[in-house]
Amino acid sequence: MICRVGAAPLRVALAALAALGLAGGCLAELERPATLADPRSGLLAWEGHHREVFDDNIEPAAVGFSLDGSSPRSDPFLRERAQTADVVARVRVNTVTVDSIGEQSSYHLGIQVGYPPLATPRVADRTFELHIRPTSRAFGIAKAIDARLRGLIFIAFIRRFAGEAGEPDIHWHLSPDTAEVAAAVKEAVALGELAAP
Repeated sequence: MICRVGAAPLRVALAALAALGLAGGCLAELERPATLADPRSGLLAWEGHHREVFDDNIEPAAVGFSLDGSSPRSDPFLRERAQTADVVARVRVNTVTVDSIGEQSSYHLGIQVGYPPLATPRVADRTFELHIRPTSRAFGIAKAIDARLRGLIFIAFIRRFAGEAGEPDIHWHLSPDTAEVAAAVKEAVALGELAAP
């Protein structure tokens, strides 16, 4: 059974079906949140599908490591990133710092958001610090390029999620700064605005 109707009409229909004992599956799906929000921050947890969409990754093509020429429209998450990110814009990496503890290193990219953004921002921040841990997908690229990341420009998708201590935790994805990516982002944003109630 597929239940893809607005919540209010669906609840009325399910109440009627529940009286007949027919609504079990859809009612359970409607009542169960996909991801619980942290009550302190009101932000979603960075888990499950969100880890795929905002994957803390730098696309290899964005740093010249890939020549495959894949289209940004073939990225299964580009539209979702563009429509759900807090910030979608060109960004410049201003600083690159490395923290080392024994054999383990992590990178911090200080980025500046360019103007105009590619979508209306949901936060006023114009600078962010992106953390690249050894477990991050971007770690190999950060280790290979290191300080040469400074000065590079990307199209960034940045979103805040609930951190462990209730503070916002930033997760992101960096794409190549190309006209084709920018056009795909603008198209995705426009489609999201048309679908909004």
